Amino acid sequence: MQDVVLLTADSVRRDFVDAMSFVADHEVLTGVTAGHYTRPSLAAMQSSRLRASVQSRVVGPTIADAFSAAGYTTVGLVPTAQADPAFGFDDGFDHYDNYMSGSGNAASNRRSGFREYLGSFEIVRQVYRRVYPMAANMDDLPADDEVIDEAIERFNDAEGPRFLWVHQMESHRPYGSGDDAIPSKIDRKAEASGGRHWFGSSEVSREERETITSAYRDALSRVDDRIERVLTEIDSEDPIFAFAADHGDEFGEEGYYYHQGYRRRVPDTVIRVPVVFDGAETAGDRLSLLDVGPTLAGAAGVDAPTAWQGNDLTGTATEEAVTVAPWHEKATVAWQDFERKLVARDADVSMRAGDEEVAVDRTDVSDEVERQLQDLGYADAG
Repeated sequence: MQDVVLLTADSVRRDFVDAMSFVADHEVLTGVTAGHYTRPSLAAMQSSRLRASVQSRVVGPTIADAFSAAGYTTVGLVPTAQADPAFGFDDGFDHYDNYMSGSGNAASNRRSGFREYLGSFEIVRQVYRRVYPMAANMDDLPADDEVIDEAIERFNDAEGPRFLWVHQMESHRPYGSGDDAIPSKIDRKAEASGGRHWFGSSEVSREERETITSAYRDALSRVDDRIERVLTEIDSEDPIFAFAADHGDEFGEEGYYYHQGYRRRVPDTVIRVPVVFDGAETAGDRLSLLDVGPTLAGAAGVDAPTAWQGNDLTGTATEEAVTVAPWHEKATVAWQDFERKLVARDADVSMRAGDEEVAVDRTDVSDEVERQLQDLGYADAG
């Protein structure tokens, strides 16, 4: 049985893949994410179900579950609070680490529901941003190089066949640490862009936008180098390999920057991402990220769970995709067939799962998870 390597990276736009020379040397497909920021997107990809995006958490069976059931040793290294085990991301893994010092726990959560209600109003958010300007940093996360080192070591030490999932974070704003990161002043300014401004606004200048996109391209190039290093240094002769991003970012095309979960935005710059398969002959040049698991399973000869909704692209082309952008009790939903896109904005959303109604709801997490999410520039845990 062939080893399977799934490498993902944060915030990679489809139209910036030329900054990633190794990835771009492959056939690059256009993927549509099932969510608009990391947790719902990766949860849906790992679950191959839209329900995971609606709930913003993994619902089994997962990709790791499928490969584990087939006799694979499964390893997942995902250095972000968004992929905390509290959200089910460790399901199916023999070894899983998201490098958090504290895990999500509803019992330890001390957030104020009233504060979250007030925070749902844009004017309140803007007051808060004026008093507490928010810039992103990744100081509490391990360097991607360290994560890659561990991934290679664990993969090489594991008994085969092996399934490996590694996520890189340094392509997330501020696009690196130290001198590599965009300056905090520019980051705060870009984060506050877009929408109606009650207290005046200062637009991001062309020079500042160039600073942001230049740092972004440099970050993508470093991510690309690490992807190549994984595939070069693991002791596997012919692994099945896939690369995908969880979402993209905005750079002022519609006045907004980055990906901000509470806005529930679904422009193509956020939800269209590059996807690569090596070792899997695929039908068509487009897909939903729900298709990643079924396609890897199909290429490896592993049985796909019947609950999965994605297509096995080794036999079936994908012609349309749905993105659910949840935040607390509402979601924006986008349907597209890659020629047209229909968007229902900020609707009260629930879905049927058999006899069960599943609704968008607030997520209870520990204070430590909440703090690390805020360090990355998120308003709260969603």
